[in-house]
Amino acid sequence: MTLSIRGVIGYHLPVNAIGEERDTRRHLVKNDLLFVDFDGTISLIDTGIAVIDALDLDEAWELEHQWRRGEIDSMQCLAGQWGMVDLPPRAVYRMIDSLELDDEFSVLAEAAIEIGAGLVVVSDGLDFYVDRMLGRLGWQTCEGDEVINRPRHCIPRFANHAQVTDSGIRISFPHRNRACDQCGNCKRAHLERLREHFSRVIYIGDGHSDLCASRHADMVFAKAALAADFDAAGDAYTPFETLEDVNAVLLAPYRAQ
Repeated sequence: MTLSIRGVIGYHLPVNAIGEERDTRRHLVKNDLLFVDFDGTISLIDTGIAVIDALDLDEAWELEHQWRRGEIDSMQCLAGQWGMVDLPPRAVYRMIDSLELDDEFSVLAEAAIEIGAGLVVVSDGLDFYVDRMLGRLGWQTCEGDEVINRPRHCIPRFANHAQVTDSGIRISFPHRNRACDQCGNCKRAHLERLREHFSRVIYIGDGHSDLCASRHADMVFAKAALAADFDAAGDAYTPFETLEDVNAVLLAPYRAQ
């Protein structure tokens, strides 16, 4: 998909009777903030699940089910699962490099830069694979709070931290919320802190770790477990399967004629 430069610059936002911009627009505009989940959203499958499946780690699946039932938090789940990965770094990277990504992410990221919107990747996974996999799409990453500056040459991201060593994968949680502890990376805290710098928050995600933050967004694109949670609560969202579906909505006015 290509963007019409003329469309981006010359498009007039809908206004109400007294000249104020309406909140109901469904396309991406300047000063919007995109919160984009990584696993299952930018990556086509959850990276951690792909790894434990490839290694046939039944005990890791039991941790996954315990987390989904709310019996353990995501920090216990992540540390336990990745602690079972007994591979040298080269083998870990080779496995990560085999996983598919949604190329439409780059279309969305480039559009956000051109339009003047912010975009931040939020993951309750691990920074080492988020950085490496976004690098395959041609993007460097930077600290998540950089989104305030609307960077043009990197993708701001928040994720849990990991060191991949010969003796294993060591995980830490620099973005945990000690008042909650449900997730290692508190996406809601990032959203609430950053939203004052933007006009509107648009959330795109698929999993349980997206639920808390996405309920505080102005517009939500959801699939899989996140969509099921929204359905159960009777909350409004826009369904999607791939980021191409998201782009078809958010970038509709800017597509080249």
